[in-house]
Amino acid sequence: MRRLLPFFIFFAMWVSVAGAQSIITIEVYDNGNAFWTMEKRLPLTNQTEIDYWDEFIKKGQDANSSTRDISEFSQRIDWFLGSAEKSAKRPMKAEKFNISYDMVKTPSDAYGIIRYGFEWKNFSRQDSQKMFIGDSFSDGMVLSSDNVLVIRIPDGYEVTSTSPGFDKRDGNRLIWDGTMYRSFGKGEPALVLSYAGGYFAWFVIAIVMVGLVSGASFLFWKRSHKPDLTTKDNADSPAVAANTDLMTSQVQVKEDMEDEEMIEQFLIKYGGEAYQSRIVKESRFSKSKISLVLAKMKDEGRILKIKKGKENLIRLANR
Repeated sequence: MRRLLPFFIFFAMWVSVAGAQSIITIEVYDNGNAFWTMEKRLPLTNQTEIDYWDEFIKKGQDANSSTRDISEFSQRIDWFLGSAEKSAKRPMKAEKFNISYDMVKTPSDAYGIIRYGFEWKNFSRQDSQKMFIGDSFSDGMVLSSDNVLVIRIPDGYEVTSTSPGFDKRDGNRLIWDGTMYRSFGKGEPALVLSYAGGYFAWFVIAIVMVGLVSGASFLFWKRSHKPDLTTKDNADSPAVAANTDLMTSQVQVKEDMEDEEMIEQFLIKYGGEAYQSRIVKESRFSKSKISLVLAKMKDEGRILKIKKGKENLIRLANR
């Protein structure tokens, strides 16, 4: 029987282009499933290559070619899942296959992007308040010098142990850099996660309750005293002046903040990426306004827009 190639080697070789860089991202969900994305970055060294790639993206593939590529991709992934099922001793399934193309421009460089993605059902194992990641990696892995592996753990979980240790952590994103050429053993990288969301949730609820009580108390005091803020004494009061200055400052900051900068700060707050629907919800702007701003930021090379099912994942380009 033919021995299976280590999983990362397969992903790195899927698009074989000299000078290319690969970013493999595994976004683990709290239900044990995971969405895999392999992003191949192809350096565009001159304007001719940039124009060619831009035209390729605009023209797109014909339906037959796209269907054939996705079919071949899914068959190869199913092949690996068969080995993972035997090793982990639980049923698995791959679905939501997609292939997309993009381009990123920075002041000094430009890259063509080829992105492969799929959802891996039953990728990790759960037991009570813990999640175990790694038993799906049945044949060991190799991370070459031009590869980066990112495992994004679900919200509410903390890392209890990991083997081998990651090189960098950015919020929920654990990063292994293959610059020094890394070889993973069987079942690696292995992680044990503990659920800590319950304590955090109660902490948030407590903070909200304190805020509500404080607000109610302030309103009661204000109605009882009804101060005349037009008098000289009240106008010169340090407390009133400080409160007025603070409110004015907050309004001014909000008015001065550009839409693009606001979204960029929002993405940084959430580890460099967030779903477009979440940006719309928390910014309280309309969907059309956010779409226009994101389109402009994408053209400027400040963000990447990644299609995941029916949603768009927005990621900072320099992450």
